[in-house]
Amino acid sequence: MCGISGVVSEALDPVERRAAVGRMCDAMVHRGPDDGGVADFPGATLGMRRLSIIDLSARGHQPMPNEDETVWLVFNGEAYNYQSLRQQATKAGHRFRSETDSETVVHLYEDHGEECLTRLRGMFGLAIWDTRTREALLARDRLGIKPLYYATLPDGVVFASELRALLASRLVDAELDPAALDQYLSFGYVPPPRTILRGVRALLPGHLARVADGRISTRRWWALPPPGRTRCSPVERPSQLRALLEESIRLHRLSDVPVGAFLSGGVDSASVVALMRRTAGNEVRTFSVGFGDGPARLNELAAARETADALGTDHTEVVLSAADVGGCLDHAVASLDQPSFDGLNTYIVSKATRDRGVTVALSGLGGDELFGGYDTYRVIPRWHRAVRWWGSAPSAARRSIGRLLDRHFGGRVGDDRARKLRRLPDVGSLHGLYALARLTAWPSEARALYTDETAAEVAAAGAPGPLAVLEEVTEGASGPWRSVSELELTTFMSWRLLRDTDTMSMAHSLEVRVPLIDHEVVEFTCGLPEGWEAQHGHPKRLLTESVSDLLPDGVVGRPKQGFAFPLEHWMRHELRAAVEETLAPEVIRARGLFEPRAVSDLLRSFQAGREPYPAVWQLVVLERWMQGVLDGTSA
Repeated sequence: MCGISGVVSEALDPVERRAAVGRMCDAMVHRGPDDGGVADFPGATLGMRRLSIIDLSARGHQPMPNEDETVWLVFNGEAYNYQSLRQQATKAGHRFRSETDSETVVHLYEDHGEECLTRLRGMFGLAIWDTRTREALLARDRLGIKPLYYATLPDGVVFASELRALLASRLVDAELDPAALDQYLSFGYVPPPRTILRGVRALLPGHLARVADGRISTRRWWALPPPGRTRCSPVERPSQLRALLEESIRLHRLSDVPVGAFLSGGVDSASVVALMRRTAGNEVRTFSVGFGDGPARLNELAAARETADALGTDHTEVVLSAADVGGCLDHAVASLDQPSFDGLNTYIVSKATRDRGVTVALSGLGGDELFGGYDTYRVIPRWHRAVRWWGSAPSAARRSIGRLLDRHFGGRVGDDRARKLRRLPDVGSLHGLYALARLTAWPSEARALYTDETAAEVAAAGAPGPLAVLEEVTEGASGPWRSVSELELTTFMSWRLLRDTDTMSMAHSLEVRVPLIDHEVVEFTCGLPEGWEAQHGHPKRLLTESVSDLLPDGVVGRPKQGFAFPLEHWMRHELRAAVEETLAPEVIRARGLFEPRAVSDLLRSFQAGREPYPAVWQLVVLERWMQGVLDGTSA
């Protein structure tokens, strides 16, 4: 796990190019505190900050060349199958200087060009400079576990693992993208390839970019397999999945530094830890987060402790208070790299894990998205037929029914459910239902906050609305279940959870690995025939059946919680002053994006229990992020 950066430009002065890359490396020391390097070439400069995981010696220094120094690599991530690839490269005549996985990638590129990506099993954001062709290859792993951002220059590209590094290069302006702002206020994050910064793009998961002759071109090199590609009977599925999971865990444990695991008490993290015990046999260090104040129903420490005891782990509990969260809020928000509604929980558990000497942590992230653990998998397909009728009904009829539902149920359900009832008239498709489930605010609600100037800039930017973004993700999907699966795996998991997990863990120089979404596990599961979820009674049952002999009693039937924080409670009580200070009228007025009165009305409505917390919290995160990241760089 590292931070990579570079500039590809023939016109930029080499001294200026090297200085820009040096500043980017300095801005990512937290991603790689163990080593750093910069290498210059005619037309390009590569930079690296290294967190040593495999081969801790100086031989793992990057940028890393091949034998004759015609190909150079900077690599952020892990190639878990590097040992078998190394054997193949050695037989092909390559000579190795180190024991790292990164050097294997250099030789793989020599032999196979950009097709080398299809042979990698792992997570990565990488850049390769080929001195023979004076071209650069940028690439991201299949699921988007590791990030990579870029901005075009007049005759080239500047790229890095983080937006803050790009800002440090001084080749990118610290300017908000109004279209990204608009999307952030609906999703709670910025859907890629757009980023919160104008002119900066995220390379999409499973995509590569070629930089040649001062121009960049991108293409997809991997996609989810179609249903039906995995051929095995329902009876065989659990055992085949089990074999893939065991292999994934074995590969994800490869490390020359201490390895631990996050444990929430649910099925996903318990499965990971149980498989770690199974494949290694030795004791596993596990870490859980809870809190001393807030609703007890959200506190999962007891469940995690019970699982840890049953599995025999060396378990650490981190008990937080609202004051603890308030004290680290500024650094946590800046660590997000760009604003996001999520991520605080990962920041806290990552800090606790790293503080106790662990450098690599395995997580159960992805289990719900891949195996159908969310209510969206059950509710949305079930409502699909009704939604089709609803979408064809006259608009006036839909609005009348929506008002009746709101009047009847609005006072009997929580504020978030009441908001969704009010929005039912706007729903006419499966994507509309998914939007109700996942959006932090409806576009019209977000845009009601804008000043006239911001509204004009957003309108001129012409960003696609949330439904258009969601529809593009599922283009060609074969049915309701597949559509929800692609939405959860792409928008919720890849665009939000994986991105936030990377930035929040790397803020503490911790490498988080996600073995449940190893690409061979994903391809097996997503390649099952249409209707496989119904054949197992409950989709998540495929996972539990595959590891049932390893899981402690009570884990499977335990209500889902995860690393949940009582943010809503804290925002109305212990963190209320911090929220009000951040969104004070004078602060909002000075920023100039939103109308102070509109923000104050939203805040009062939230404190009175009439509005859910996401719409308020994302404004807090946005303002704190701008204070911590943008204001300092634009001075």
